[in-house]
Amino acid sequence: MAININKIGELLKGKREEKSLTYEDITKVLCLRKSIIEAIETGNKDILPHEVYLRGYIKEYATLLNIYDEVAPYLIEKPPPEETIEDKKAEEKHHYSSITFSKKILIYPSIACILVITFFIFDNFFHDKSSFQSIQNTSTSVTTQMEPTNIEQKEATPAQLSSLKRLMITCHERTWVSVVIDDSEKKEFMLNPHEMIFLNAKENFDLLIGNAGGVRLFLNGKDTEFSGKNGEVKRIKLY
Repeated sequence: MAININKIGELLKGKREEKSLTYEDITKVLCLRKSIIEAIETGNKDILPHEVYLRGYIKEYATLLNIYDEVAPYLIEKPPPEETIEDKKAEEKHHYSSITFSKKILIYPSIACILVITFFIFDNFFHDKSSFQSIQNTSTSVTTQMEPTNIEQKEATPAQLSSLKRLMITCHERTWVSVVIDDSEKKEFMLNPHEMIFLNAKENFDLLIGNAGGVRLFLNGKDTEFSGKNGEVKRIKLY
């Protein structure tokens, strides 16, 4: 395995414990099994998935903890030795140089192939042209028989709109947000500076914010005065 899983696991575990996050907190945000997260941190290769999937999991985990730049160098694959590449090129060159053909053997089959291909091109061209005209005529006749139908659309009443709780989240520093709407619908976001999202609920919003100092929350147009430190993970419930 080209990945330095032991060093990566050491960095991830240290940062997770520094932020006072449990395995359960990580599984909720990343939707990964607890056993996978433990295996990444401990370097247990018997449980770890294929390297292709493992790279994606590590990238998500490191981004969540804001340490991807520290982890990235240990994910880089080392190129094969130059001698191996040169030997391979020499072998291929020898392989191709050892195969020779008579020019006459190649010329006659090539001419025959060109003639056959030309015949099929012209044949398909005229066939497709007649088929297109037939399809066009058929679609024209079908179109003239169609009648417009009325589709009834239901719109929300003013009373329903006024009863909704509206939440606006603005971001000025990269952070992830996990929100449960009305104790049932779960959504997750990764926000970058100057981005914002709008959410609606009937009862409440239960939020878990990965960088409390990076966002502002507005409920029904009013600032909730939510605050925190950069890199701090905080939970808040809004009614």
